[in-house]
Amino acid sequence: MELRRDAFERWRGGTCVALVLVLGMLTTPTGSAQPAPVATSTASATPTPTPTPPAIFTATATPTPTLVATPSPTPVATPFSSGVPCATDDPSNERVQRSERHGIEDDQGDQGNRANQDNGDEFRTGNGRNEVVLHNCTDDRLRVRAAIQLNTIAGRVVKPLNEAYAEGSCTHCQTLVVALQVDLYDERATDIEPQNYAIAINNDCQHCVTVALAIQYAQAEEHPRDVAGDISDTVSSISDTLAAIQRDPTISLADAEASLNVAIARFNELGGALLEQRDERDSED
Repeated sequence: MELRRDAFERWRGGTCVALVLVLGMLTTPTGSAQPAPVATSTASATPTPTPTPPAIFTATATPTPTLVATPSPTPVATPFSSGVPCATDDPSNERVQRSERHGIEDDQGDQGNRANQDNGDEFRTGNGRNEVVLHNCTDDRLRVRAAIQLNTIAGRVVKPLNEAYAEGSCTHCQTLVVALQVDLYDERATDIEPQNYAIAINNDCQHCVTVALAIQYAQAEEHPRDVAGDISDTVSSISDTLAAIQRDPTISLADAEASLNVAIARFNELGGALLEQRDERDSED
């Protein structure tokens, strides 16, 4: 019994020592951490700005100026004048003017031909400009002025110009202007735009008749520079007819046009395109 009591006492003593050690570890701090300071707010409150009342503007009405309509002056009608001087020579001395334009083949093809056309070289391209102008101031007569042009157009651009302009400023007179253009062009042409115009006016003309006649014949050819004999013969026939009309001091305008129409009709048998523009003015206009 004594041994059992000694063992119990030793066990209780060891247990108490262990308990004291554990309690000491729990109550002793293990770090150097300091308690967090209490934050103290130092920010001062910003005062709320006092709103400024909006400015009050007083609108001052500016009177709008009154627009006073000023009537435009009444236009004064003035007769149109071409500015072309009057023909002063004897009508019987007029002659038919004849000319030719022969285009040159371009080694650069279509692009080169277009470039030539843009440069306006009618002798290189063959796209001639046939312009006939007459201002008749001869009383009691028929005046006739005519020009015939033959063009062989070798390029791809076909844009010849044919224009007849007639003006009368006379009394008991008649005026006839004829522009005839024959255009033979390459059948491979891609831009075909021949231009044909006729303009007739009267300026201070009493008891008169004024006629402008523009005739254009165009035909596609395999070799346009080789002018066919029937075309040459037709051109010559028309030229002879016009020359006879100019030499006749007694012929009337109606008879002159009738003779000319017979000669021109020959073109209808050649297979090309015949374009005709006619403009007439009389003293009643």
